[in-house]
Amino acid sequence: MNPHMLLALLSLLVVSWPANLTVAVGGMSAEARVVSHACWHDAESGYYLYKAINCDGAHVSVTLTKDRRMVESCGFEVARFGRKPEDAPGTAVEERKIDLATKHGIRIGMTREQLEEKLGKPTRTAVRGEKKEFWCALYKKVVMKDRERGCVLRNTYIFKHGKLIEISINRDSVPGCGDDSLSDANWPWSKF
Repeated sequence: MNPHMLLALLSLLVVSWPANLTVAVGGMSAEARVVSHACWHDAESGYYLYKAINCDGAHVSVTLTKDRRMVESCGFEVARFGRKPEDAPGTAVEERKIDLATKHGIRIGMTREQLEEKLGKPTRTAVRGEKKEFWCALYKKVVMKDRERGCVLRNTYIFKHGKLIEISINRDSVPGCGDDSLSDANWPWSKF
């Protein structure tokens, strides 16, 4: 396919996302290619913001979380017990101040009611945790160019005891690389 045609197609996909979905959180975008694989840590809040690109860009995720296990599973080295990693094989984490919000104003600490007031009813919800303390909301849009090619944008918001604690944005090409990009199987993809 002609590279100019591909860029034109991608720009059409970007324009067609509904207003309640976002492609960016904390200054990282699932669509921008300037930052391709990075992890930032905000020492004041304890939050990590990381971006992972898989399958040559077919699957892009941007996640804002306090969960070090998720950060490590994407290949970033995380300080433990105040000690920085030494000569570790993973990618370094950059310390910087992070805005704990999406570009549409969804902010860590919001309530479920505030989220739904701002974005409307989620596409799907789930309750997780031994004590059912996690409530998860998925907002999803699929834009297909034809029957076999397109893009999926997912915004996942995870709440603990009624407060927003994690935001994840996933942009997946259809077809993906070996898995069903349209499927939400095993969602939410966070660690509980």
